[in-house]
Amino acid sequence: MDRKFAGLTIVVAILVLANTYFFITIYRTPISDPGQIFHDNQAFIFPPNPISYLPVLNTSMNEITLDAKSAILYDTKSDRNLFEKNIKEKLPIASLTKVMNAVVVWEKFSPNDVVTIKSSAVGVDGQRKDLYVDETLSVHNLMQMMFIESSNDAAYALRDYAASHSVDLVAEMNKKASELGMSDTHFVDPAGLDDTGYSTASDLVKGVAYALRYDAIWSLSRKSTATIISTDGKITHEIKSTDQLLGVLSDIVGGKTGYTDSALGCMILIVDAPDQGDRIIAIILGSHDRFGDMKNLISWARRAYRWN
Repeated sequence: MDRKFAGLTIVVAILVLANTYFFITIYRTPISDPGQIFHDNQAFIFPPNPISYLPVLNTSMNEITLDAKSAILYDTKSDRNLFEKNIKEKLPIASLTKVMNAVVVWEKFSPNDVVTIKSSAVGVDGQRKDLYVDETLSVHNLMQMMFIESSNDAAYALRDYAASHSVDLVAEMNKKASELGMSDTHFVDPAGLDDTGYSTASDLVKGVAYALRYDAIWSLSRKSTATIISTDGKITHEIKSTDQLLGVLSDIVGGKTGYTDSALGCMILIVDAPDQGDRIIAIILGSHDRFGDMKNLISWARRAYRWN
C-alpha cells in the first residue's frame, strides 16, 4: 500500500511540474500581438463561415439597356445589388407610395376594422370614382383595392380612417421611412398623386425588404382579379390588376405599379430567386415602358447570374 501511495505521489508531482513548465514557457515567450494566443485559439475552435459569393455574374453577358431613369436589382440573401442605374437619384414614385401606406396601416390597425367612406376619399384623382360616400368596407378590402387596381380612393380612405383614430398616416409613413434609413425619401400624400413627394431606388429597396415580413400584403398583389363587397352586401366592386406581368413572369412574390405624367412608369416586383430562400427585389422608376423594362431586367438577371 505504501509503495502504491508513493508511486501515485510521484505521478502527481510530475504532472504538476509539467504544467508549471508549460505555463512558464508560454508567458516567457515574446508575443508581438498580446491577443495572439486568444485569437488563434478562437479561430481554430470557431472557424469563420466561408464567404458566399453567390449569385455569381457571368461576365460574358452583355450589359442590359433600360429606358427607365433609375433601376435597381437587389438580392435579399447576399444583401447586395446585382444591377444599378442612378439608384441615388431622387424621383417621384407615384403609386409605389402605397407600399408604405400599407405597411403603416398593417402595423397600426386590424384588417377586419370597418371603414366608412367619406366624401374626401371619393374621386381623389379627378379621373374615376372607385368608392361611394358612406359605403363601408374592411381595411383588408381597401388594401386589396389599393394593391390590385391601385385605387387612389382606397389609399385616401385609409388615411381618413387613420385620422379618425388620431393617426396622421402620411406623418407615420415618413417616420417609418426614417426608421428604415430611407434618408432620401419624403411622402406628401397617401397615394403618390403629388409628385413633389420623392424617393430613390436605393431607398425603396430598404422599404420593400422591410415590407417582405408581411406576406399577407404582397399576397394581395398576386391576384389578377378580385370581387370586393361592402360590409352590408349592397355594393360590389369587380377589380382587375394593373400588373401586366402577372402570368408572364414566373415565381412572382408580389409587386406594385405606379404612374403619373411626371413620374412616368414606376414598378416594384419581387420574385423568388433560383436559390431556395432567396428573393430578388427589382425597382423601375421613370420609365416609358415599365413592364418591358421590368421583364427585361428580371429575365436578364436569371440569365446573367448563377445561384448555385
